[in-house]
Amino acid sequence: MRTARNHIIEALLILGILVEGVSTVEWAVYPYFPDKSLLFARIDAAIFDLLVPFSPILMILLLYTWPVMFAASLHNRYSKRFRSYLTTLIRPFLQARHRILSNPQPNSAFVRRPQLLLFLAIATAIFLGVIPYRPDLNPSMTPVGVDAHFYIDALNQMLQQSPASAISYSMGNAWASSRPLLLVPMYLASLTGLVSVNQTVEALPTILGPLLALSTFFFVKEGSGSERIAGIASMLSVLSFTPTVGLWAGFYANWLALSEAYLFLGMLFSIVKKNAMSKFIAMTLLSVGLLLTHPWTWLLILTISMIYSITLWRDSPKTDIMRPLAVLIAIDIIIDLTRSLFFGGPVATQDASASLAQSGASQTLNFWLNITNGLFSAYNGLLANAVVLAVSLISMIFLSIRNRFERVLALWIATGSIPLLFVSSLIQTRIIYDLPLSMMTSIGLFLVIRPLGSNQTQSNLAILLMLLLNANYALAAATNLVSAPF
Repeated sequence: MRTARNHIIEALLILGILVEGVSTVEWAVYPYFPDKSLLFARIDAAIFDLLVPFSPILMILLLYTWPVMFAASLHNRYSKRFRSYLTTLIRPFLQARHRILSNPQPNSAFVRRPQLLLFLAIATAIFLGVIPYRPDLNPSMTPVGVDAHFYIDALNQMLQQSPASAISYSMGNAWASSRPLLLVPMYLASLTGLVSVNQTVEALPTILGPLLALSTFFFVKEGSGSERIAGIASMLSVLSFTPTVGLWAGFYANWLALSEAYLFLGMLFSIVKKNAMSKFIAMTLLSVGLLLTHPWTWLLILTISMIYSITLWRDSPKTDIMRPLAVLIAIDIIIDLTRSLFFGGPVATQDASASLAQSGASQTLNFWLNITNGLFSAYNGLLANAVVLAVSLISMIFLSIRNRFERVLALWIATGSIPLLFVSSLIQTRIIYDLPLSMMTSIGLFLVIRPLGSNQTQSNLAILLMLLLNANYALAAATNLVSAPF
């Protein structure tokens, strides 16, 4: 009976891999695939569209599972009664958790060489970044991304000024002052005359993609202590919302800021293990870089870091990283105030509060409408990836607060979910964009396949299918930016 069930599971996985594999090839070599109808790509798109309606409820469950987890963790008579009811309600999940955690991590062929996965992630990121600027797909080489013209306009303004005035502009202009660490290197590259302004913008995805893969690998390796999970996470990160929405919307500063955030949090895990001045200096430089790249993301990451440090101090007062973090934040604030004083740009809190100008109870009443609009309408529906959301939800259900890496992920989701209740649809999408869903997907994938630990064939097939599903999503998103085949 078990053998027959295994054969059915393997047959279904192989069928899915065949469909997704051919579809991946169709997208990768488009428009040169022999079958111009792109049959398998259309099947993949139909499956994606079939699952899209489930995205809002999956997103809400993912975002607001943590209050239930928190209530169950309290120690009073009400929480004991709540835990009793909750245990009865979710007993099947608890039994599944026990089965999952009692089995060893699968020794899949896909995770035995995490450095190879990292190399493939970097290569994939470069390939995705090149697609929108292939001459055969984009013969006029028009810059893609909604916000791309802002970067081009800002760089043209800077090139018309002296170097000192250009730097002053990047620090003081209302839009440019929130991302000078990205604009200044682009300006210097254009100033050499070796590349045009447009070419500096076109090159961004091929630089930001590999950086995202490397920073994700470092963050997950330092946090989880597992290079295997880090390898899968790096691969999934370059096939995630960060590059696809980043390309579509031109969120280059936000994209860079997420890479800096992963490096910062990875260094935070490292300094907790072994405190050293060099690590503190590196953390400080990364936090300043984050501040000068994308103040909104800087505020989010520093908030998560402070809450995390408080939980560590509560667990073990000897593990005190609150004071180093307080010093680091003080340095950031001084730099931010000095920049605003000398160059006239808004401080980070002003930049963040401007985005929240339309927040309030009225947005809470429209919460469901905002969520559905954000997932279905914004960014061509790229956030409505039900597969990613479902696997991330599995991860959220089984996260352990006792595990420090998983605690940070839970805090990240919780911190982002609170303002989500009070902001407009557009701001909701920016918060969702900043969530660590590629890490959540990686953990969720390992949780799903862990019961298959004794069956390496099924583990390998499940991982390959997940990678192909995400590869199709990313390749389709990059291609449709400049040439929509259907």
